[in-house]
Amino acid sequence: MPRAGGVYSAPPGTKGSPNTTIESAKYNALVDDLVADANAARPVTSGGSGSSTAVGGADNLSAAGADMASAATVNLANSTGTLINITGTVTITALGTVAAGAERDLVFAGALTLTHNATSLILPGGANITTAAGDVARMRSLGGGNWRCLSYQRANGAAIAIAPNTTIVTPTLTLKQSAAPTPTAEGDIQWDTDENVLVIGDGAAQQIFAPLPASVAAGDVFYATGAKALARLPKGTAGQVLQMNAGVTAPQWVTPALSKSYESPAQAITSSGSFAVAHGFGVKPKLVEVSLICVTAQGGFTAGEELYIGSPTRYDGNDGSGSSVGWTMKVDTTNISVKYGSNVLPAIVNFTSAADSNLSEANWNMVVRAWA
Repeated sequence: MPRAGGVYSAPPGTKGSPNTTIESAKYNALVDDLVADANAARPVTSGGSGSSTAVGGADNLSAAGADMASAATVNLANSTGTLINITGTVTITALGTVAAGAERDLVFAGALTLTHNATSLILPGGANITTAAGDVARMRSLGGGNWRCLSYQRANGAAIAIAPNTTIVTPTLTLKQSAAPTPTAEGDIQWDTDENVLVIGDGAAQQIFAPLPASVAAGDVFYATGAKALARLPKGTAGQVLQMNAGVTAPQWVTPALSKSYESPAQAITSSGSFAVAHGFGVKPKLVEVSLICVTAQGGFTAGEELYIGSPTRYDGNDGSGSSVGWTMKVDTTNISVKYGSNVLPAIVNFTSAADSNLSEANWNMVVRAWA
């Protein structure tokens, strides 16, 4: 069928001349051509849909057009399709004159301003819209150069801004209430009117959300006074520890009798020698203990084992030879000081044989422990 650009042209040689006989071959060719054209999909340029199906026709009539540059007036009457990419960043105030009812989908390539006009460019919310790349606006012509934006979708999914000073009226939200709610449906929220807590179903049981006690401050401790109630214990002072009260009903802060501890390095034991170690308490220790650490096996003890002596001061007088036996100790706010006798270590009961065993100073070190 001889069509060029959607325009029909009769086959060559089909026109007749006056006072001449019509040739059947040419006439029949023209008739066949017209029948074929009448039954074929008519091109869009000839007022048709360009397709023999509804979907194909709709697609052809909704074709994307060429890009159009932003300008004060983007004349959509010149668009080559119903889907148009708008390039540039020039503010748009008008869209040209198109027959009423026509629609155009505009896709913005960047940031520009669509200027609201209550007559010629009616925008959602009655306010200007600043576009972003990928935003889409559907515009419908009202005729006479006037347009209304039927929808505006931001590329990031956010809502467009509401006009300044617009009051949004929303309904009051009221939760379901009960004296003893037990919701189990996932996300079902109810207000326990007896305990003043939120009860939320988790699909099997309930999760309880209790309000904070009054006057909460940093460092406070919360404890339960019931299945759905919290109480506040204000923070204690430095060094205090938590302890259950006498009624076994709530925690309380207490100052421990001994809050500091010290352990000296192992000290070599030397006849008539001495040592002093700084405990670092700043106050005199309340409790001091002494242990011997085995260096070389003796008395049923192996290297590294500890012989607990306990007494902070040991003095056994002398052994009859005029030699002092044992050690003595004194403490102050800074140091623990030890002075050894001529014969330092006494005999002990052998831990293996239970017989008497004399200890040798070279086989043992001394460790001092203190508390304040």
